[in-house]
Amino acid sequence: MLRPDTLALTALLALLTAIGPLSVDLYLPSLPEIGRALAAPPGEVQLTISAYLVGFGAGQIVYGPLADRHGRKPVMLASLLIFCIATLVCAVAPSIAALIGARFVQAFGAAGAIVLARAVVRDLYEGARAGRELSLMAMIMGLAPIVAPLIGSLLQTAFGWRACFVFIFVAGIIAAAAVRWLLPETLRLRPRAPASGMWAGIRVHLGLALRAADRAWAHPLRLRPVVRGRQRRLCGRHLARR
Repeated sequence: MLRPDTLALTALLALLTAIGPLSVDLYLPSLPEIGRALAAPPGEVQLTISAYLVGFGAGQIVYGPLADRHGRKPVMLASLLIFCIATLVCAVAPSIAALIGARFVQAFGAAGAIVLARAVVRDLYEGARAGRELSLMAMIMGLAPIVAPLIGSLLQTAFGWRACFVFIFVAGIIAAAAVRWLLPETLRLRPRAPASGMWAGIRVHLGLALRAADRAWAHPLRLRPVVRGRQRRLCGRHLARR
């Protein structure tokens, strides 16, 4: 097991955060070839990206409460297992519909690696040290979209579009093995939350998101009377001076 405050653990957590961007950008050079191979129009091929984003967002809501109850390591292993199985289905997908569905499940699994890697940082570090670790992880996530299309284009030219998903599958297996044998559990000192508390946490996250969306939607309507009132006062002052 890797010890906290080591460069090796930081590198492992940073690489786990790169799984999500890698899965998005690696196969982008292969989109035209996927459309030709699966006889799909460009709009349906682009749905593989949209499905990934939806699955990634859904996964972020679920993994936090689960990890608070069962621990970081087992939940991360389960998410990587989901990721690897879905990636393998992507590699052998016979139709565009199967590829879209597999991409949704793939993103649902990838979300766990990113969310829980950040949770491990918050378990181990505080203050400025936690900020440094999270900044490093963000830097790795920023480099992945630059490097991934280059690797994807090479794989597409040499082996075809399915090789991109085989590469992602191998990366997922390596990540799962590293988590299994190298990542320590960081939640041992915390009491387990009851199952009712886990679902309550999910409801709280959903409620906060819905309220934020409602405020963003209603903000212009609330702002309009204020703006109009200010306009009336300014006009009255201008006429009074004249």
